[in-house]
Amino acid sequence: MTKNSKLLSSYLKQKQLNAIKELMPQMFDGDLLNLNKLKNYLDSSMYINQGNYGLNWFDKQQAIELAKEECLGKLLLDKEKSRAPESGNLLIEGDNLSVLKLLKKDYEGKIKVVYFDPPYNTGKQFAFNDNFQFTSNQYLEYLNEINPGRVDRFMQHNIESGENHTQWLNMMLPRLILSYDLLSEDGLVYLSIDESEKHNLQIMCNEVFGESNFIGSFIWENRSVANDSQNLFSTIHEYILMYAKNKELVQFKGEEKDLSTYTNPDNDPNGDWTADNPTAASGNDNSRFSIQNPLTGEEYIPPSGRYWAFSKNRVKEWIASGKMVFPKELGKRFLLKKYKSELRTLKKPISSVITDIPTSKGTKELKNLYPEGLPFKHPKPTDLLMRLFEQISDDGDIILDPFAGSASTAHAVFKLNHKENCNRKFICIQNDEALALNAETISLGFTNLSEVAQDRIERAGKLFSSENVGFNYLKLTFEQE
Repeated sequence: MTKNSKLLSSYLKQKQLNAIKELMPQMFDGDLLNLNKLKNYLDSSMYINQGNYGLNWFDKQQAIELAKEECLGKLLLDKEKSRAPESGNLLIEGDNLSVLKLLKKDYEGKIKVVYFDPPYNTGKQFAFNDNFQFTSNQYLEYLNEINPGRVDRFMQHNIESGENHTQWLNMMLPRLILSYDLLSEDGLVYLSIDESEKHNLQIMCNEVFGESNFIGSFIWENRSVANDSQNLFSTIHEYILMYAKNKELVQFKGEEKDLSTYTNPDNDPNGDWTADNPTAASGNDNSRFSIQNPLTGEEYIPPSGRYWAFSKNRVKEWIASGKMVFPKELGKRFLLKKYKSELRTLKKPISSVITDIPTSKGTKELKNLYPEGLPFKHPKPTDLLMRLFEQISDDGDIILDPFAGSASTAHAVFKLNHKENCNRKFICIQNDEALALNAETISLGFTNLSEVAQDRIERAGKLFSSENVGFNYLKLTFEQE
């Protein structure tokens, strides 16, 4: 192929791509066609899937189709349960899958942060009815379909664990697809998870968001080592995965550097400084020159295996400016100053390991709101959520929590707004999952989890009563109701 023919071919392909973009702009990220979006949009019968790596399970395609199905319900305002409705905050009672579909009308591409704290897969039933009910015989047929004739001693394990994982994966996939649609182009999704499904969740998110948009994961040390571990191994952490809609547009804010060592005891006109290490671990022969003390004549060379962290030309300049200070006595090292004004930024990267916010902090926080009894076990600490939200969101941004639980996200948004004097908004979704009846829930008068979420938001709001702490209470309803 000649150079001209290559150019013509490239031009024609781009022209065809532009035609597709004109017809289906939602399938593009900027000027690039997003194949994952296209596949999710199409029925499986409309394309050939030649992928050689991925995660497959029983009824996966049905889960994808479920995300595309129209929701015939409506979100109706409950004026009696709403508080300061002009706030822009939403607490929505109903199945989050249906609610996420309905939110697309007004919020598609507008959500800055989605925080997922789904039920961890402990083998118990989930309080979500997505019509994924199947028997062991059905799953056995599925196993034989993907691996014909395989009946061996691992089959029972495959059936039991396969059913267990499949129910959870089918619950999560359509909700992830919808959250992708709701995210702004510079938006981010956080996903809390433990060891049971972390590996599957990451592969599934790679398909929905694209592996290139995986930012990383926090390791959250959520409790202390158990002394009574049966096998003398204690898991004390969970994970928080991070996926961007477009990784190139995401920028974390970092953490403030500790500048307490920067002082100015000698009234240096260049400002506060701290002692800097003049040597580096890498370099070459040109970085191992001799420096002479102009006051004593003593010569200095880097220690064995080390190199000067600056060039020879810098020495005279820094002596004159006062950045390099020499002692008047023999046997003492010279001082190299690092000025605060030389710092390129006052921020440092956030660590991927979080060790200072245990789950017990969230429990204590809830006990302070409910001295009469605890309505919810193991709530996420608001300090943990604040650390996540403040890195990526700003004034006016919307934070969505599809699995609101006791509404820790709403509480965290109130605290973060108070801290930064700004006005982020939340959308919390919680179904009317029944609470286990015990002395505490009975005394508090709660019968389901959405009631807990509503009451917790009201109580938390009173801690910041002079600020925007109201919410609209919406309920998912269907015509037949």
